[in-house]
Amino acid sequence: MSQEPYLKSPCAHCKGRISFPASARGMAVACPHCGQQTVLNAATESTTPDAAAPAGYSDPAPQPRPVAAKPLSPLQQAARAAARVASSPTKPAPSRLAAKLAEKKPAAAPAQETGRDEDSPPAAPPRRCDFCGTKIPADAVACPDCGTVPSAKSEAPSKPNRFRRIGLLIVVVLALAATFRWGAYYLSVRPKRGKDGKAAVEGVELLNHSLQKQPGTALLFVRGSVTNHADVPWYDVKVQCELLDKAGAPLGKFSDIRMVLDPHKLFPFSISVLDPDAVRYTNITVSAQR
Repeated sequence: MSQEPYLKSPCAHCKGRISFPASARGMAVACPHCGQQTVLNAATESTTPDAAAPAGYSDPAPQPRPVAAKPLSPLQQAARAAARVASSPTKPAPSRLAAKLAEKKPAAAPAQETGRDEDSPPAAPPRRCDFCGTKIPADAVACPDCGTVPSAKSEAPSKPNRFRRIGLLIVVVLALAATFRWGAYYLSVRPKRGKDGKAAVEGVELLNHSLQKQPGTALLFVRGSVTNHADVPWYDVKVQCELLDKAGAPLGKFSDIRMVLDPHKLFPFSISVLDPDAVRYTNITVSAQR
């Protein structure tokens, strides 16, 4: 009974040698070394043992036997094609997250740019997709991730700067006018003070007054002085007081008048006490008009 010869075929991936019967030539099997699919298709030496040699006989190195190539059957050809497809290295498609992370990595700037015109405008920045937010290159028509066509943004016409300048000028003028008005009002209500630090009197002021007796007679007079602190004259300057008797009963009002009192001038008034029962006076006042 003849034994079927065995052949050896190298693996297409790890180059390991695989022994197989000659009838399995052309079939796709898993490599026992690396586990990947390979096709048994190689003409190698037979591993069938020969007849036993006599004692003391040294067999020379075995020579490979030529094996005639057999045509492959349709089943073997289909298996061979499937093995080639399975053994071909295929790269997995990058996921959407990996693509976005790759886009976020900053590209290394070139060491030196050559051939760039200084007057040429800079490249337009990438846009964002309205649907998924992925960056769209400036020369791209649609989003490379979802295929959405970005909508063109309409730019609003820029307004002339002269309107802004006119508006700013109007605001500044109104602010200055309000400041001047407020300052004038504050100065008008602020009390003025003299050199002594006291509030200055603007107008006529009663300086001093007393009840005096005319020498050599029984007549009495209320005498004193009124001054004009203003820079303008005052008119109808009137000094008035009320006379009282011994019991304090009022006897009537008496006064002295000066038609014009010039600026910073004195008015020495003298009120005659005509009632013989009058011994003192009270409620002395001064009034004037402009």
